[in-house]
Amino acid sequence: FGSPLGGSLFALEVNSRFGVEYFEHMVEAIFCGEVTLVVFRSLAGLPIAPIWDIENPKLSGASSKDVIVGTVIGLLGAGVAVAFAKFHGKVMGFYASNNLLANENAPQRALVGAVVIVGLGMVIPQTLFWGEFEFQTIATMSPAKDLVHVWPTSGLFGFEMETGFHALIVAIAKLIAISFTVAGGYRGGFIFPFFATGAALGRFFHMIFPAVPIPLCCLAFAAAINVGITRTSLATPIILCFLAGEPNALSGVLAASLVSLFATAYMPFIKSQTPREDMNFSLFANLDIDPVIEDEEGHEKEAAPVEQAPLVV
Repeated sequence: FGSPLGGSLFALEVNSRFGVEYFEHMVEAIFCGEVTLVVFRSLAGLPIAPIWDIENPKLSGASSKDVIVGTVIGLLGAGVAVAFAKFHGKVMGFYASNNLLANENAPQRALVGAVVIVGLGMVIPQTLFWGEFEFQTIATMSPAKDLVHVWPTSGLFGFEMETGFHALIVAIAKLIAISFTVAGGYRGGFIFPFFATGAALGRFFHMIFPAVPIPLCCLAFAAAINVGITRTSLATPIILCFLAGEPNALSGVLAASLVSLFATAYMPFIKSQTPREDMNFSLFANLDIDPVIEDEEGHEKEAAPVEQAPLVV
């Protein structure tokens, strides 16, 4: 992601459904993220800098209103995440009922996914690819000719994101494309595709509420949807605000992220995210209420009985 703090927190959070459960080595993980960033960016000749420019000038500050707006968008984004989870469950059910998830049927599985992905892309080219480079075009509602990896960029019918309703169409189509990409066994995942979806929904939201800054709309929606699925409530706003070069949007985006986390707490999506089984034994396990203190002569006093602090869950 280009953000050592955000990337490291993401790796820590994505293992669990609620917060950073593997907290013992958080500092070491962040340090490794910093080292990795320097090594990779140096060897690849890449700058450590934002990659999106949603609006100029950038947000000059933040206020409590941004947090309130982020809270509202967080609830809306959580609703989108729930809807996607239900839809994706139906898609995976379709694949399973037709035995397309079996390894021997991998070509058929990929073909079904490709038909949907390519079909949507031919009509709405903004839905193609995984969203890292498409985010800029979607968030700024730029012409389709600015799409980096798409040719011909106009699609079959010359679709353009000219209005907020067109942005809504892009968002819905992108969610469908994400589901069939994953179900079809293709690479792409959820993170950046959800970012692109959030950018489209942010533009639709801005059409309804033009007083809300465009960067806040796009980034908050992107965070809310992504957190609802991946459960990475701390990493996602840091990554998004860094990639967009919008540090003043962090308060509102973080609010959207946290609200989405709480609103979707009942909805596990990634099966590998499980609570730590050793949490009850590791948390405060060695906390000594009455520690041993050496006297002035350097002789150790008799150790007092060790009392374990109770674990409150």
